[in-house]
Amino acid sequence: MRKNKLKGFMLIELMLVITIISILLSYSFLSLSGLNTLKNDIEAETFGNVMVNFINTSREYCRSKRKGGHIYLNVDRECLTLNCGLEEVNRLPLPAKFTLSIGRTGKEIKIDNKGMTGDACTIIFKDRKGKRHYVTVCVGTAYVDFKEERGIYSY
Repeated sequence: MRKNKLKGFMLIELMLVITIISILLSYSFLSLSGLNTLKNDIEAETFGNVMVNFINTSREYCRSKRKGGHIYLNVDRECLTLNCGLEEVNRLPLPAKFTLSIGRTGKEIKIDNKGMTGDACTIIFKDRKGKRHYVTVCVGTAYVDFKEERGIYSY
């Protein structure tokens, strides 16, 4: 008597393989979305700190050159620029898919020849996930701080 050998998978084996593959793919998808959120949070925090540094460096530039200037918030071109007269001295572009706005009327921060700001303002930017972050510039002091929705970072 001769037995026939079965070729291929049985239905239960096929279902088991599909289940294992779907579990692995769902875990990979969850890890990838978590990675994108983490990347966004790190980039937003880094950009906030870079913006604080840009403002402080701009103030130091005006103080060292003994000439006034202003930091212009260009919402359309998505960047900040330091201008002294008609000359653009420095530029800070926003990361991709970040948006910029200002928390008061006007789009510039005036800096005098001593490196002091003439008025207070809050610069608001949104990250890729739509979370708001705030950079606040105080009047007449060297105090600039970076706040995000979950914490405060002062410099």
